[in-house]
Amino acid sequence: MKFSIISDVHVKKSGDSAEELLIRFLSTSDVESSDVIFLLGDIFDLMIGPHSQYFLRFQNFFNKIEKLLNKGVKICYVEGNHDFHITKLYQSYFKVHSHLDNSNFKMAPFFEFQDNGKKIYLAHGDDIELGNPQYRAFKSLVTSKPVELFANYLMPHFFIKSLGEFSSEQSRKRNNKRYSTESDLTPVKENFRKSVEFFHETNAFEIIVLGHSHVKDHYVSRNGFEYINNGYAQHTKTYISIVNGNVCFKDII
Repeated sequence: MKFSIISDVHVKKSGDSAEELLIRFLSTSDVESSDVIFLLGDIFDLMIGPHSQYFLRFQNFFNKIEKLLNKGVKICYVEGNHDFHITKLYQSYFKVHSHLDNSNFKMAPFFEFQDNGKKIYLAHGDDIELGNPQYRAFKSLVTSKPVELFANYLMPHFFIKSLGEFSSEQSRKRNNKRYSTESDLTPVKENFRKSVEFFHETNAFEIIVLGHSHVKDHYVSRNGFEYINNGYAQHTKTYISIVNGNVCFKDII
């Protein structure tokens, strides 16, 4: 089988460099010929709730998704910590686009596949990361049932859009500082390697694919598994390809 995987693109608005990168990824002939495309969270910088305005704001993305589904390509989406409570959004999308086979589009907290005798685990990664108690408290809050109900029925779209516009400049400054030196990323890389080693003790997968860390890594453990992370897509400009159980990075061209 052939899997193509990306995460942490952080599209902020239509026409920005992140959206252009995402559409290039989805339009690459290698990706279009995949059996399954995995979108492992934080595809968008801020997408919360089922607001129909997203269909217009990110029309290029939804048009591309429609074309891929029409070709019979399967798409698996994992919510991240920037795009969540969006199950109802895609449910409404398939109600409008009733001609599409919605069985080819799946959403789940994680996915498990087997390919060429290898068990593969794919997730956003924040639930595996060890430590970071402040983030865990935040994640517990925003994924709680009260917040889900608020996002689905009460939170206005203009509030989310305004919040996203405010945070985008702060995010740009953080990323410019973060990626100015590789050494700053070493503790994050090491913690994620430690985290997947701990996860593997009770979850026997040969390949573990994560995002979230924004640190690109391909780690082959002495305990018999591979961990791969594409990092921050706008920085790496790559995606992960798994073909018949073999893992590699490929450039987005």
